[in-house]
Amino acid sequence: MAKGVFALIPEERLRDVLDTLHEFVGLPIQLIDADGSVLMKFGESTGYCALLKKHIFRNGECLELYRRAGEHAMRLGEAYVFTCHANLNHIAFPLLYQRELLGSVIVGPFLMDAPDSTLVAGVVEDRALQPALCLELYDELSGLQVIPPARVNCLSRLIDHLLLPLLPSERAALRQSQDKLYQQSRINETIQMYKEQEISPTQKYLYEKETVLLTKVRTGSVQDAKSLLNDLLGYVLFSEGGRLDAVRTRAIELTTLLSRVAIDGGARPDSIYGLNGRFLALMSRGESIDDLCYLLQDVVESFMDAMFNRLDKGNVYIRRALGYMAEHYSEPITLETAAREAGLSASYFSGLFRQVTGVSFREHLCCVRIEESKKLLASTEDSLTDIAIAVGFADQSYFCKVFKRIVGLTPGKYRNWNAPEGEKMLNASKL
Repeated sequence: MAKGVFALIPEERLRDVLDTLHEFVGLPIQLIDADGSVLMKFGESTGYCALLKKHIFRNGECLELYRRAGEHAMRLGEAYVFTCHANLNHIAFPLLYQRELLGSVIVGPFLMDAPDSTLVAGVVEDRALQPALCLELYDELSGLQVIPPARVNCLSRLIDHLLLPLLPSERAALRQSQDKLYQQSRINETIQMYKEQEISPTQKYLYEKETVLLTKVRTGSVQDAKSLLNDLLGYVLFSEGGRLDAVRTRAIELTTLLSRVAIDGGARPDSIYGLNGRFLALMSRGESIDDLCYLLQDVVESFMDAMFNRLDKGNVYIRRALGYMAEHYSEPITLETAAREAGLSASYFSGLFRQVTGVSFREHLCCVRIEESKKLLASTEDSLTDIAIAVGFADQSYFCKVFKRIVGLTPGKYRNWNAPEGEKMLNASKL
């Protein structure tokens, strides 16, 4: 396995980098292979650790812990701060090749707060230690370096920045691991929210979620679209009981919808057809829900990139206008205002906007305002007049007319539909 580590990174280069890191931070550093065997060592073990290994812990226990920490760091996709059996802090960084852990860099031990007698007491609890050994451990506490938590975070990032360039072919895999964990966390939060709110799954609610996502994709807001995608996936998993086949079916349907939106939004059809075929093939082979969810995120990003990042100068102007509209929808925006923000004449801007987005400037602005009004209807008790004004409509009558045309429901019925069960009867009586 040692051969594997040094085949990935030249031994002399790795030695130089780790030795430099050791000299800079003043902490012991070890390079271990995937089995936990020490390949390189920089700096001596602290007297505190030496006593613990001699009288309490076997050296193999520490190396096994380091090995598991490296595996966890691999799953995280970044440096991992962990605590050992003796309540001392360390940082593990994974060395990967084709998603296989070849070894880990272990930095530490250190403390995040000034040591006191409780540290020793926690180690020797339930162990029959001689008083003389306890006194020796107390004396060695001063040899442990103290690094405040804020600096530990900085050190963790420094280790990432220093060691990641040694793994050029693995950086994408590490980043993907981070992105997957983040997405899974957001989806799980959404599932828990639906469980706590005791929402009854309905196809109508799912359709509404898809509609909001497609609207965000049309506006070019990648982060909003990814957030809504995770919300939608959480709802699918909640309503379908986590069934892989149900998620696969929904993923295929959503990919088809997104491909049409991308083409309508100005993406080249041949490019989208090629992406669509590749994504659908991957979905048919997806073996886990996590993989399908992450693949859908790639679908959203790729189709939006095809829509808004083409080497078409016109899209640059439209993206500028879309961003302005998303931030200032509550203000009296006109075609002339948006054109001025984009740096174009009103007549040219109007035609270019429809060409790139597939809808007119006025229709897009109405969709943005309606999406914002739906949030207020679902989360506040504000009057329809106040909501209409808050999202940029001049009066309630026009707001209700546009809302019904876009959503298919009146604002009042939409609010009742989204209200908790206990409030629906009361709201219905007011409609």
